Amino acid sequence: MAEENGQNMFRRGVMPLVVLALLKREDMYGYQLVQEIGRVSGGRLSVQEGSLYPILYKLLEQGFISDRREPVGKRMTRIYYHLEPKGETRLEALTREYETVVSGVYQFIHRDKENDDER
Repeated sequence: MAEENGQNMFRRGVMPLVVLALLKREDMYGYQLVQEIGRVSGGRLSVQEGSLYPILYKLLEQGFISDRREPVGKRMTRIYYHLEPKGETRLEALTREYETVVSGVYQFIHRDKENDDER
């Protein structure tokens, strides 16, 4: 169970980066983001709509994304999310931070393997 919680925490931590990266490609609505996260990651990442919306609301509050409503049919409205210039800057910063952390963790993982090979 601890492993599952760790994975969930890690995934939640990278979701703003993932959402911003997807919105850089095109404007998307919530369910579309959920589907694209699964598709682009080859099923390695997934998020429920209920978990995605707090992330979207926070990104909206921070001014990284904006939203617009578009009618679909007679009764339905979709909310599309759009990456703002401030969000693009944040995406670049998050990408650098993520790459730095992953590179550092990678060193720990492979350092043990290299030390085993030397023995």
